[in-house]
Parts: sequence; C-alpha cells; structure tokens
Amino acid sequence: MSGAFDDDPALRARCEAAFDHPGFFHHIGATLVAVRRGEAVLRVERGPAVLQHHGFIHGGVVGALADGAMGTAAFTTMPEGSSILTVEYKVNFLRPAAGRALLARARVVKPGLTLTVVSCDLFSEDDEGRETHCAAALSTMIRLHAGG
Repeated sequence: MSGAFDDDPALRARCEAAFDHPGFFHHIGATLVAVRRGEAVLRVERGPAVLQHHGFIHGGVVGALADGAMGTAAFTTMPEGSSILTVEYKVNFLRPAAGRALLARARVVKPGLTLTVVSCDLFSEDDEGRETHCAAALSTMIRLHAGG
C-alpha cells in the first residue's frame, strides 16, 4: 500500500463505529487516518503518554498500533455483523520510532472465511513529514459472527 488513498465512506463509517470507543486507542490518541477494503492506516502522535525512557515511541504502542491497523484492515473484508479478534501477531522492530508521529499501514495478505492474514508496515514521521520505516508486523485475525 502506498501513501494516502481515498476512503470508501460507508466502509469508513463502519470501521469508525468499531474503532471509536473509550479504551486503549482512545487513551493513546490513535486515529483512523484512512480505510478501504483490505487496507487501513492508523496514526498516533508523539506525546508523554506513548514514550519510553529513551524518548522513543514505546514498543508496546508500536505493537498495539500495528495490531489495531491489521485488525481494522481485516475487518474491512468481513460481512456486516462480524467482529474480529487477534489470534497472533509478530512485530520486527527495525529502528526506534523517533519521530513526531507513528503511522501504521496495514493490508490484508490472505482473506478467509474464518482466519485472515494481515501485514503492517510502521513508519515514524519527522517534523518535515519524511517517513522512516521502523517496524514490520504480521498477524492472523479470526472472524467472530454476530453475538460471538
């Protein structure tokens, strides 16, 4: 997935409804930047709540943002009434997330009726808007049917 893309308004509303609730993502200030079928972009701004002791965006935040982006990307491929849970995910930290913001760009690698595999590349953004690839993640998501 490259750069920004146009949202599908109906899909964005569905994803925002699932994403927008009090909880961890709200606490760290994560936002849904863009979404389309099989893809999602999330962002978190640098701030005291997301930093570790060296001043980088905390690895737990990097992993959580990747997980959220991958879950959102998987959710876009599932029928109305579905929800998702993470079965597993792996993050490779390539370099510290040292910028003013962290972007997570996820895309579905293999959609499935029950399990969906999703990848995510994470970029730290500096003050001039330049991006540095700082992490890569891979996840398996499971589809839950309504009520389950």
